[in-house]
Order: sequence, then structure tokens, then C-alpha cells
Amino acid sequence: MAEEKRREEQEFSFVKEKIKKQPFYQNKTLRRAALQLIFSVVCGAVACFVFVIVHPWMERTFGEQEMTEITIPQEEEEETVTEPQEETEDEEPVVITEPRELEVEDYADLYTKLKEVADTAGKSLVTVTASSSGTDWFNETYESRRELSGLLVGNNGVELLILAPYSQVEGADTLQAAFADGSTLAAVLKNYDSVTDLAVLSVNLADVEKDTLESIRMAELGSSKSLKAGEPVIAVGSPAGIAGSVKYGNLVASGYKVSVIDGEYNLLITDMERSEKGSGVLLNLSGQVIGLLEDSYLNSSNEGALTAYAISDMKDIIEHLSNSQDLVYMGIHGTDVTEEISEAQGIPAGVYVTGMEADSPAMNSGIQAGDIITEINGKTITSLSQIREMLLKFSREQVIQVVVMRQGKDGYKEIECSVTLNVLQ
Repeated sequence: MAEEKRREEQEFSFVKEKIKKQPFYQNKTLRRAALQLIFSVVCGAVACFVFVIVHPWMERTFGEQEMTEITIPQEEEEETVTEPQEETEDEEPVVITEPRELEVEDYADLYTKLKEVADTAGKSLVTVTASSSGTDWFNETYESRRELSGLLVGNNGVELLILAPYSQVEGADTLQAAFADGSTLAAVLKNYDSVTDLAVLSVNLADVEKDTLESIRMAELGSSKSLKAGEPVIAVGSPAGIAGSVKYGNLVASGYKVSVIDGEYNLLITDMERSEKGSGVLLNLSGQVIGLLEDSYLNSSNEGALTAYAISDMKDIIEHLSNSQDLVYMGIHGTDVTEEISEAQGIPAGVYVTGMEADSPAMNSGIQAGDIITEINGKTITSLSQIREMLLKFSREQVIQVVVMRQGKDGYKEIECSVTLNVLQ
């Protein structure tokens, strides 16, 4: 029996064998898992390093940048304060000296300094090339190119914004912008105003090289409110019809007003000769922009003179165009009826409508030539400039209530007209 039991134990002895665990370094599964873990850690570290190095460039090139709104600071009203002079017993006598005769070197130094002002302002100027193609009467294809000067007025984080004459870029198939460092990039028409002939072009900021960004500067818009006749000015851009040309001169008049649709603007008239292909800006001696060259309002009194829109009247329009906002219109032409004129002529004060644009919102609302606008949306109207300022606050298809005084057999009668505003194309 004992022998039989021993024989059975020998036959099934494999059941009692002790199973030993294989060492970690000999276990293929665990070793493979460990290698994968180490590889993942290394790849993760490399990826983080590459992300830190490359991310700024990727963000600038491919990343979606947030567009910021362009804001042009409002001008503060200048206050003239006259301080009383204190009388002193021991005042220094005034010494009158003979004027010194200027030498050639003095003139050379003067114009050197003026050229420095122009060169600094030139960093904010852009040469825009507008190209168009078509077919002539003989069915032959032709291409026309026009060069004009633009002004860098803003950077919204996505685009560089360039102010230019709308009439010179209208209908162009392609637009190219050449910057101060000579680099050239494609531009597109962003917004425009037919009334003032101003347009804003845009260049994709991601396409602009770092060196180019460092070579340019945004234009500094000055004030034209306190300008007086006789003040020295500098015309830069293409005042002579040639890109990069410069002219020096003086203001002849600064309070000359031109009437436009729904408003009026101050025109700066200089003693410099204009060019039919001229464009650019007027600068003061500090290099600030005080005027935008414009020759649409020449007459027999200023024919041939270089003229410009006063910059203080243009700032709100530039801001609207830069932010892709509508510039709506009513379509009236008019003149101010001041309180003095009202009392002298016996007519209501406000804005006298001298005429209207065909098929304009004003005409379609029933406003007529000879009407005097006295209120818009409950606010008393005293000038054309006020109407233009109010229209900047309205949008396309907005309905405004315009009160006019219309003369009849029994005197003036108050009439209310509903005007649906639109954009002048």
C-alpha cells in the first residue's frame, strides 16, 4: 500500500513544482511597457520644448488674432487764458537789436531741418499702386497703373490700415502697398466714403515682416483748429504727382469752408502749386498731419493752389472707415441760418435746404428745397456741421424724424418727415 502511494506521488509530482517569478529585466511584457513609458516621457518633453519655441511664430502666422477697434482721440477745446501782468519797478529795459542778415548757410540749415521733418513723416506714408485691365475698341487687352500716396492710420491687430483717395483706387483690379523699407504687399479696399473721397485699405498683418514693422510708424494726426494764414507747412507724399516728392510753403487761408452733402468742411489753401495727379498730406513743423490733400473743390479764386481737408474735420470719418462702420447720408445741400440771419430776415433758424441729391433719403421722405431743418430726433439743429456729426451716430436703414419749417401762404408751417438713412454708393 505504501509502495503504491509512493508511485502515485511520483506520477503527479509536477503539481507540486514551485513556480518562480521571472526577474523584471527578463519579463518581455513589462520591459516593453517600461520602454514605451520612457519613450512617451521623452516625446512629451521634446514636444513641450518645440511648442515653447515655435508657438509665438505659429500664433503670429496661423493663429486667429483678435481685431481691436481703432480709436482716434478727440481734440480738446483750446482755452485762451490771459494772465494779468504784474507791474514791477525794476523792469529790464527792452534792447532792440538790428536784424542779422541771413547767410546761405542759414538757408541750407533751415531746409535741412525741414527735410528731416519730412523724412520722419515719410515712415507713415505708403505708395499705393492701383492696377486695372480691360479691353479697348479694337478688342485688345490693356492694363493701366496709377500711383498714389496713402497714410498709415492704424493697426487693429489683424490689419495695417491705410488712408487713400477713393477716386484713385475705385474699380482697381489689384492694389499693392509699398512701405518705407521698400517691401511691397497686396492690399484690399476695406471701406470708403463717396462724400469726402476717402478710402481705407488694409494689408494683412501676418504678411508683414518684422523688419518692415520696425521701419514704419503710424501717422500722428494733429489739430487744424487753431491754424492761421501765413503758417509754414510741408506737403509730403506725392504733392507734385511723383511718389516721394516734397513741397514747402505757407497757408494762404485756413477758414475757407466747402459745402458737401449733409455738411461742410474747412479747406486749407496754400501758396504751393497743385498737381492733377497729386496726393498726400500737409504737415506742420512738428511733423503732425494737419490736412489731407484734396482738389475737388477748386474754383476761380483758388484754382491752381494746393488745397487740403482740415484734419480736425476728418478724424471721425477716418475712425468710422477704419472700423468698417457705415457712413450714412440724407442727401441735402444747405446753408446755416443763424440767429442773426433769422432775426434780420424773419425766417426760422436752422439749416436752409438749397438742394438735394436725386433719389436720396431726404428727397424720398418729402423734404423739399426751401425747407429749413430745425430738429432731428427731437434735438434742435443750428448748423450743417451739427447734422454731419449726428449722422455719424446713425446706421444704415435707421429711420430718423426730421422737423422742417416750410413756407406757405400763411407763413412757415412745421412738417415732420421720416427719413430712412442709407449709404451713398
